[in-house]
Parts: sequence; C-alpha cells; structure tokens
Amino acid sequence: MMNLLNNRWLLVSLCLAVLGTSAWAGGRTKIAEDLTTNATSTARPVPETAKSLYGQVVCTAGTCTQTQEIYGDVDSDAANGILLCTLTLSGTTRAQDACPVVTATFLFYYVVTTATTGTAATGTVFAMY
Repeated sequence: MMNLLNNRWLLVSLCLAVLGTSAWAGGRTKIAEDLTTNATSTARPVPETAKSLYGQVVCTAGTCTQTQEIYGDVDSDAANGILLCTLTLSGTTRAQDACPVVTATFLFYYVVTTATTGTAATGTVFAMY
C-alpha cells in the first residue's frame, strides 16, 4: 500500500512539474545593450504582457554607475514615450536592479542613459516575462 501511495505522489509531482514548467515558462528580451555612453537606445518590441524590467552596468575596474530610464511607447521612434521606471545603478565592477512588475502593455520599449561612469562601463536592460 505504501509503495502505491509513493508512486501516486511521484506521478502527481511529475505532472505538476511538467504543468508548472509550461505554465511558468517565460521569456526574456534585451531592450538595450552595450550602453556605454549617455544616449537613447533603439526602440525594441516586447511581448504585450506583464514584465519585470532588469538593468545592469558592468565595468572592468573601480566604481561604475549608470542611470537607466526605461520608457514604453506606441511607435518605434524612441521619443515621447512614457517613463515607466528609473534605475540608478552604482557598484564596484557591477551593479544591477529591477523595477516593480510593469503591467502596461506598450508595443515598444527604449532606454535613456545618463551618469555613465567607470572604466569600460557597459549597461544592459532586459524585459523578463
């Protein structure tokens, strides 16, 4: 009897694992990469669903900083969008942060960077859904 119960729990666990994997499987889109100067990135399409916005800056030595303003927009001109989140990053050779979950469903997203400092500082922003 105990062996049968163990087999049922194993079967239920496997089913939940498979369903959980497919139900929770998400994606990731790079909104901006190689952000080495104070600039505006190209607007990129992101799936229209709730998403987490994650930014990072990495440098080869010392303290690296970067402010990343993440915008949603209805077109791909990377201008006049709606500011969704501002990440102010600062750390020794690496810093990262994330915005609260964004439920707005814009067609395009872009990033404006300022206050970029550090030896070979490079920023990247992802949307994860």
